[in-house]
Amino acid sequence: MKGTSVGEGQKFFPYFFKIWRILLLAFVLAYPLLPLPVCAQKSEGEGLSRYDRLAEEATLLNKRGLYDQTLSLLEPHREDKKNDSALFFNELGIAYRQKGKLSEAIQAYQQAFSRDPENPVVMKNLGDALYFNKEYVKAIEQYQKALRSNPRFQQAHSSLGLAYYQLQRYKEALEEFEIVLQLDPKNEQAKKFREAILKTLRDQK
Repeated sequence: MKGTSVGEGQKFFPYFFKIWRILLLAFVLAYPLLPLPVCAQKSEGEGLSRYDRLAEEATLLNKRGLYDQTLSLLEPHREDKKNDSALFFNELGIAYRQKGKLSEAIQAYQQAFSRDPENPVVMKNLGDALYFNKEYVKAIEQYQKALRSNPRFQQAHSSLGLAYYQLQRYKEALEEFEIVLQLDPKNEQAKKFREAILKTLRDQK
């Protein structure tokens, strides 16, 4: 779990920044005689909210491991009533979690979830914070929600397996690690836990 990549999940958010720019350029090249739509005449990033732009900066900082800088950037805007950016709170939660501030991370992810309740990455990240806080039953609930939204979400299957393992629900844990290995046959963590679980189940007979 500690090896979970940080800043993950931006591709699941409705802010496909880079893709949006590429598609816009393709549109302009394909239809050079048509007038540009109003949104296309905006400067880069102008169509994003202030909080989305802060979230973009925070994503880069988190990927570089600069969690203190992320907190300095985002915390002053945490209580802004106009802040409706799920990505903002997701990145804030990542920084809190990496700094060991699990209560704050849980709260940040919950705020992200309230703004984007169908997002499987937010659900998984909230589950991770609950897992590290040893709230395994609540973590399982979040992982299951994430998998209902995206059944092939490998990281959610792996995290769910770990949570089941902590509760000694070995058969359920084994099922999750088997799914992980179907999606990623070379996954060493899943192999390790599958073997440990199989040994435990054999010893219990």
